[in-house]
Amino acid sequence: MERRNTSAMTIVEMLRKDVAENPCKVAVRQESRAVTYEELLYRSEGLAAALIRSGVKKGDRIGVLLPKSPEIFISFLGIAMAGGVYVPLDPTPPRNNLRYVLDLTSPAALIVHSELYPALSGIVVPCDKIIVAGEKPSLQCIDWDDATSRNAALPRKGVEFPQLLDSDVFYLNFTSGTTGTPKGAVTTHSNVYWNTVSAVETLGLVHDDVHLCMFPVFVHPHELFARSLYLGGTAVLVDSIYPKTVAKAVSEFKTTAMMAVAAIYDAFTRQHETSPLDLGALRVPESGGSFAGAALVQKFEDQFGIPIYPVWGSTETAGIALATPSGKGTYRPDSMGKPCRYYEVQIVDEYGAPTPPGVTGEMMVKGPAVCSSYYRNPAESKLHMLDGWFATGDLAMQDTEGFFYFIDRKTRMMKVAGMKVFPSEIEKAILKHPKISEVAVSKIEDRVHGEMPRAYIVLKDGETIDKNEIRKHCEDMIAGYKIPRSIKVVDSLPRTPGGKINYSQLEKLD
Repeated sequence: MERRNTSAMTIVEMLRKDVAENPCKVAVRQESRAVTYEELLYRSEGLAAALIRSGVKKGDRIGVLLPKSPEIFISFLGIAMAGGVYVPLDPTPPRNNLRYVLDLTSPAALIVHSELYPALSGIVVPCDKIIVAGEKPSLQCIDWDDATSRNAALPRKGVEFPQLLDSDVFYLNFTSGTTGTPKGAVTTHSNVYWNTVSAVETLGLVHDDVHLCMFPVFVHPHELFARSLYLGGTAVLVDSIYPKTVAKAVSEFKTTAMMAVAAIYDAFTRQHETSPLDLGALRVPESGGSFAGAALVQKFEDQFGIPIYPVWGSTETAGIALATPSGKGTYRPDSMGKPCRYYEVQIVDEYGAPTPPGVTGEMMVKGPAVCSSYYRNPAESKLHMLDGWFATGDLAMQDTEGFFYFIDRKTRMMKVAGMKVFPSEIEKAILKHPKISEVAVSKIEDRVHGEMPRAYIVLKDGETIDKNEIRKHCEDMIAGYKIPRSIKVVDSLPRTPGGKINYSQLEKLD
């Protein structure tokens, strides 16, 4: 986990460096809209001044409810300049998580787009300072354009921006909440800086790269732009997961680096079979957030001439902590890769002792990018943040070459007649059936065996299948007690806005 130095830049320092070096370069593109670094700076300064004038103080939380747009970048930077703490808000139903995050963080102000303002209906908003982009719903709201205009930034009468330290908290990065209440990882400028530098060096990213992140804006929003900001590059925004739309943006804007879940890359390969896509500009297609199997990696490379780079990251590690190193011969089938620069990763047994290669245990991660606590949640902090190590809750294994392999979440492991069964192993086996497009395995209670696996499968277009055919297919790959006795064919699997399978919602398919 070698570090070149011990200091880190704040994201505001990154922006000011970019403006000094190349003010007219496009920082953000979305369809026909382009925002230069110079415009990004003055709008961010204007927003910071508006927040400070409204009474926001250093350390105050600011809730942000915006669509994927350049306003997200401006909000992130403007809040940081004002010394505030950025709180991403999820407008997707059900709204329990939105209500919970607002109650937990008690924001001093909100930044909302008028199209998403109805999501606040029926929720007690704990502040009266609301900046609205788009049409203002009431006279009491502050107009976004007025707050972020060049005129708002230049005078700054009576406004003093606070001094920022790399150790300052500027962001609460919330977990998805698919298996429980969302937890806000307390994230500093330093955390984001070291994760960004780590990704840049591990993946070989450069100044000229054009970045596209397919994650929603309330899931790791800093990953939309932190790398491009650090490098002085350009970020491209696409608010769609439709393969042709995404591919058009890759082609039109010459996108070279892309972050998406495996399902997006799989959609590319299926679309390409009937209507060829132009992904020729892509240099680093990065797959995180869900498992990218060897078959998908190979198929993508066969079709587009470039390999997918599987990675592993989490909310608590401020982004990716494991990655397939760039270069030929660095990929190992079904692997998450090796630890990124400035991260340490180890596998431990139930007593906390490191395991030898080939033995499954819990994955632990350490480094300057790893968050140290959850916001107002000491119990979970104590459970997962252990002497600088983050206990991920992921079961994994390391091979003799130093590559890591995901086994399953600890919470998903089941005991069938007393024997450990990992649903992901069953999913990998079922997915090898040529008629099956997607699969998710959950556990159900069983009077005889205690727990049993249940499989939910999505067939490829036009296919039909007999459940015994699936069981027969599994016999040569997994032990008999692991083969699902309960199988349900469904039209689609429930997913989070970030594209992961939402396992807690599977039971609603019954």
